[in-house]
Amino acid sequence: MNASLVIVGGGPVGLAFALAASRLANVDVTVVERNATPGAALALSAPFDHRVYALSPASLAFLGTLGASPDAVRAAPVRAMQVWGDDGESHLDLAKGEPIATIVEHAALMAALEQAVARTEDTKGIRMLRGVTPKAMHVIENGNCRELEMADGSMLRADLLIGADGSRSKIREWAGISADTKDYQSDGIVANFHAEFAHGDVARQWFTNEFVLAFLPLPQKQISIVWSVAKAKSDALKDLADDQFCDAVAVAGHHALGKLSLASPIARFPLARVIARHWCEAGLALMGDAAHAVHPLAGQGVNLGFADARTLFEILSLRSKFSELGDIMVLRKYERARRESTLALSEVTDKLRALYLSDAKAAGWMRNDGLALLNRLPQAKAALIDYAIS
Repeated sequence: MNASLVIVGGGPVGLAFALAASRLANVDVTVVERNATPGAALALSAPFDHRVYALSPASLAFLGTLGASPDAVRAAPVRAMQVWGDDGESHLDLAKGEPIATIVEHAALMAALEQAVARTEDTKGIRMLRGVTPKAMHVIENGNCRELEMADGSMLRADLLIGADGSRSKIREWAGISADTKDYQSDGIVANFHAEFAHGDVARQWFTNEFVLAFLPLPQKQISIVWSVAKAKSDALKDLADDQFCDAVAVAGHHALGKLSLASPIARFPLARVIARHWCEAGLALMGDAAHAVHPLAGQGVNLGFADARTLFEILSLRSKFSELGDIMVLRKYERARRESTLALSEVTDKLRALYLSDAKAAGWMRNDGLALLNRLPQAKAALIDYAIS
């Protein structure tokens, strides 16, 4: 009898892990996703989706091994990065001669993953349960397995239950796993724009004591922005007409790409850091934002999730034939392998956020003269790039 692996959450991380886990011997994989419409059904015609990811080379390589590489026509390489301080002059130039990251829209990433899942479904590798929502979770078989009670009253047994259901994870809540949460009292604002000038495959980011703004390249002369601002500033921007909002973005970005015009809706989401106290129990593991949601200024959220998926798959693949799928000792190897580096990145982004919000002279020096100094240290810059693409 095959072991049952159930993943709650059919977003990018959940589907990537499902594709990897479908290669485990004697394991049946089921994905529970509340949205009834497959991601592959999302139209990939213009305009581009305003939800984008900065995928690291490691993440792209992982997707490639899963047969889920996003359409290159819908992606844009980041060949260099410029980071500016709030004096408008001090900056840091990062380049490696090869893409540091690749900007991929959510719709294109989901389409690639869904198409790969559909091919796997054809070989009975993955079962998708769409448009269904669990309403409770029960611990069974002496605490070694989990059972999901679905909204229609049916039950779904799991030798290993994966919570990949986001930062407000119900799986984490039902398991009684507490999380350290820090509300940043800020919003992330995202939108796409047509730019007057070509972006040159360069990502641009501005740090000030009022906001962090990133210009991310899209195909052609389009960009996607991620603008992290305090709630009051976000509310003020919400009241602007579209042309006024475009002008505000252009001014915040020092008119680096000239005049901007909207190419998508404008979306806002609250920013918070959420770190689960622990990521696994017997028969249960958390991954992606269910385990760790970090500030978007580092652009590493989905990369951390893919690293979770890749690591857990590798550990499960190498487990002893005498170990059950949900063996707590095996799952703790996964948590040990991922938790330290994830917490380190979370701390870095948190401290960076504090730095750019501070009015202290030392913080201002770091945002400006510190950047200029770092820009003259090629070995330090190379180390930063290597960390970003790993």
